[in-house]
Amino acid sequence: MYRRAKSYTVELIVMPGPASLELGGRIAEKLGFDSHPVDHRIFPDGESYIRLTAPVEGETVVVVQTTFPNPDRGVVQLLLMVRAAKDLGAERVVCVVPYLAYSRQDKRFREGEALSLDTVVALLDDAGGDDLIVVDVHNEESLERLQEKTSLGIVNLSAMPLLAGHLKGLGFEGAYSLSPDEGAKHLADAAARVLGGGSGFFEKIRDRKTGEIEMAVKDIDLGGKDAVVFDDIISSGGTTAAAVRGLKNQGAKRVAAACAHGLFMGGAEERIRDAGTDLILSTDTVLTSLSRVTVAGLIADHLDKI
Repeated sequence: MYRRAKSYTVELIVMPGPASLELGGRIAEKLGFDSHPVDHRIFPDGESYIRLTAPVEGETVVVVQTTFPNPDRGVVQLLLMVRAAKDLGAERVVCVVPYLAYSRQDKRFREGEALSLDTVVALLDDAGGDDLIVVDVHNEESLERLQEKTSLGIVNLSAMPLLAGHLKGLGFEGAYSLSPDEGAKHLADAAARVLGGGSGFFEKIRDRKTGEIEMAVKDIDLGGKDAVVFDDIISSGGTTAAAVRGLKNQGAKRVAAACAHGLFMGGAEERIRDAGTDLILSTDTVLTSLSRVTVAGLIADHLDKI
């Protein structure tokens, strides 16, 4: 028996994938529906087995599957779930992909390179997806470009206000919000609307003596002020560590590092802490020990409009 929130005009069958069992369950709970995790296993040769665990004929199915820590496996499992739902008669399949792998390869930097983001989106479209919901994709303009090439309805949600709200509760109200570069300044702007304190971005400065690249914020006095570095992804932590170090060198009092997707590869957390950060936090698009903020409510609120 499926539960339905009173505000809904349709029932949603929420199906968490293998990589998002906890987040998918939280989304279903926020919506007031049962969660129906797929049955899955990995064969000895590495192939994935997927079986849907609820009838979907004529229904709107919400597939929840992030694509980390194994991007290739995560994407294939997502495609299997979407195609199975459509083959079994689902009227509409909503693909909730909190962290969308391959989104950083959205253009050709060298001749012959594959457009990975375009390929993944095209595969979801071909598999039968009707909608794609992501959180803080690496380059929002790339999704706007793809929207013209796919029948998928694409929505990019931002977790920056949620991260900023959490930091506000920890005493960072009035902190200066910063992005690692000008292209990501919209992230800092979104956070600043919650924290106050203004926003800006880092510029890379080459030390004339050593030749090393440093990051600094120009034309702003950060002496004695709190500051937060906001980014979509923290992977190796090198960029974030350089930003934290730059803020400390400019006299910032407390420095926090916040991101939507905390991959934290190869000693990233230690690298950032060694740079002098006072706090590191991320969301549960990728579940780690630093996931302090859930995006379940953010996603559920959007699904409520379906």
